[in-house]
Amino acid sequence: MSIRTILLHAAPDSGFGDRLSFAVALARQAGAHLKAVYTLYPAGVPRVGRALSIYVNELVHEAKEKEAGLKAQFETATEAAGVKGSWQTVEGEVTSALRDEVTFADVTVVSETPYGTVDDQLAATLPEHLALACNGPVVVVPTGKPVPARIGRVLVAWKPSREAGHAVRFALPVLTVADEVEVLTVEEGTPGIADSGARLAAYLTTHGVNAKHHHAAGGHASSIIANEAQKFGADLLVMGIYSRSRLAEMILGGVTASLLVDPPVPLFAAH
Repeated sequence: MSIRTILLHAAPDSGFGDRLSFAVALARQAGAHLKAVYTLYPAGVPRVGRALSIYVNELVHEAKEKEAGLKAQFETATEAAGVKGSWQTVEGEVTSALRDEVTFADVTVVSETPYGTVDDQLAATLPEHLALACNGPVVVVPTGKPVPARIGRVLVAWKPSREAGHAVRFALPVLTVADEVEVLTVEEGTPGIADSGARLAAYLTTHGVNAKHHHAAGGHASSIIANEAQKFGADLLVMGIYSRSRLAEMILGGVTASLLVDPPVPLFAAH
């Protein structure tokens, strides 16, 4: 399997430039087509009440005015990189629109968006909504941090769970072309977790991955993962997305919530 189609969330928030740069670099490295989806209806705003209707209409009007500039930025970036790209404008709401498109893409690129402008605040909950709701992997690109020109080193935050297993299998096309892959396990009382990490590294080598295993002593898992990502010089972090409740889609586990809010490097996630 290889990456052939990358889906990009196009919106006028402050993270667009960084996630565009990442998506273009990944498309160039993988030889993939980059598809941008631009939605006019804002996320998280209900369609009820006259006052809200007036507010939403104004946001839609602003979205239409901002589209041309973003599309030009997208076309300039893809052309400069020699990447094939396409732009699609959707009338619907961003989360549902992207969720519909994820099935027909190999990976979707979104941003961790800090609260700043109105556009930033409207986009802020998209990563966790999409990562938990869709049936494909999502890359969450941090805003304002260096964007790798190429994915050379990948850190896999591993525990023997269904979610982590899904993330690794989705990430195999990226892992096989990386220069180095480190499988990180953290001592947290899970029986056999270190052995499982070593077995995963060995399994990855059967796919031609240059993988090694590192086991860390106990502590706060999110801090250990973030520190190891910096120490290893990771260009990408791969991990499963966990929720505390299957009935409450948006109740995230502590490590998941922490790393989605402030990923140390681009985060390749799957539920």
